[in-house]
Amino acid sequence: MLDIQHISKRIAFKSILEDIHFTLQTGRSLAVVGESGSGKSTLARIIMGLERPTSGRILFNGVPAPERKTAEFKSWYQQIQFVFQNTAASLDPRMTIFQSIEEPLCHLTKLRKNDRKVLVHEYAAKVGLPQPLLSSVPSHLSGGQYQRACIAKALIVRPKLLVCDEIVSNLDVIHQHTIIELLQSLQAEQQLSLLFITHDLSLVPSLCEDVLVMKDGRMVELIQSALLNSSQHPYTASLLGAVKLLGQHWHH
Repeated sequence: MLDIQHISKRIAFKSILEDIHFTLQTGRSLAVVGESGSGKSTLARIIMGLERPTSGRILFNGVPAPERKTAEFKSWYQQIQFVFQNTAASLDPRMTIFQSIEEPLCHLTKLRKNDRKVLVHEYAAKVGLPQPLLSSVPSHLSGGQYQRACIAKALIVRPKLLVCDEIVSNLDVIHQHTIIELLQSLQAEQQLSLLFITHDLSLVPSLCEDVLVMKDGRMVELIQSALLNSSQHPYTASLLGAVKLLGQHWHH
């Protein structure tokens, strides 16, 4: 499905990513983990077509990522949606939550107004957003509600892949787990593939089957999340150690 073929990225002779390669199959979930500066978000932006790799290429169902803003971009964004780390910039502050969730339908589909309205209400219900909030502006929402609205906006065009970049890092632990559970149920319901980018390994086992560990723009290892505890790599072990040091529960 998503085929990352030897992606490298350099900016002014500095290597940001070096030879990243993996395949994400339909309906599966992969976590990309590593400290800040490991290249995780750059990789996500390249997958979304927001940045170009220096070398290598990305295929989605055999089709290469579009290089210019052409009609191919429309098809790409219908299939691959992104929920950003900086959620405060994800929704237009001047638009109601209803308008924000509806926006991708206006740009990427030819649905009539009434059909769009039905879908907005359906997806608000799916992510647990109370109907009265749809007439609010983003500044009136809590952090958890804002993140739910962003997820509804991303999933309303029924993409095949959802890329989540640190989407729970600004939330407290209770809201983090609520969003993780929401993603789990939506993934099962929509046969969604999930690329979940995080620096927090404690969130991974309940959501993702596989884990790509990154350090300084390079792949450290690609491992099943159930086998993380037995990883022989010292960097993966140090990330796990940090999770346990913080007293977070490790489930697998």
